[in-house]
Amino acid sequence: MNNDEIDSRVVLMCGISGSGKTYYSRQLENQGYRRLSIDEQIWGRYGSGFADLPPERRKEIFMDVTAELFVRLGEMLENGEKVVVDSTMCKRIKRDYARNICRKHGVEPAIIYMTAPLPVLWERLSGRLGNGPDDLIVSHSDLMSYFENFEAPMPDENYMVFKQT
Repeated sequence: MNNDEIDSRVVLMCGISGSGKTYYSRQLENQGYRRLSIDEQIWGRYGSGFADLPPERRKEIFMDVTAELFVRLGEMLENGEKVVVDSTMCKRIKRDYARNICRKHGVEPAIIYMTAPLPVLWERLSGRLGNGPDDLIVSHSDLMSYFENFEAPMPDENYMVFKQT
């Protein structure tokens, strides 16, 4: 897939940690998209200590930061900006919510679904050191939970798949 296939002011990245969402969203950023990153927001507030928080607290933080990210998305659309949302969008309900924000502003977002085999995801994530927002530590048990609970986009969501092996 190349970036010329994208015909939208908003791109919603979708995929499990380690699937390449940030890499791809940075390419779009270089083409004039403004990048909204949940990982950058979390790193800015908690740094490497986020990985040490109890799972319930991390989930709470993700929910709060996601809500803030959606508010910011609406503001950016009001300003006519092109936006790439760098987040897992792990549940259909989140993608639907983001789509509805976009549609309220007359925009049909593109959804890019990044996927890779579980061993590849773990290989990438196991090398993380917690040195920045693109290097957040994800434990093997967290990866397994993400993998088992991830809701892949359905055909009616009009998504593009980018598979990595």
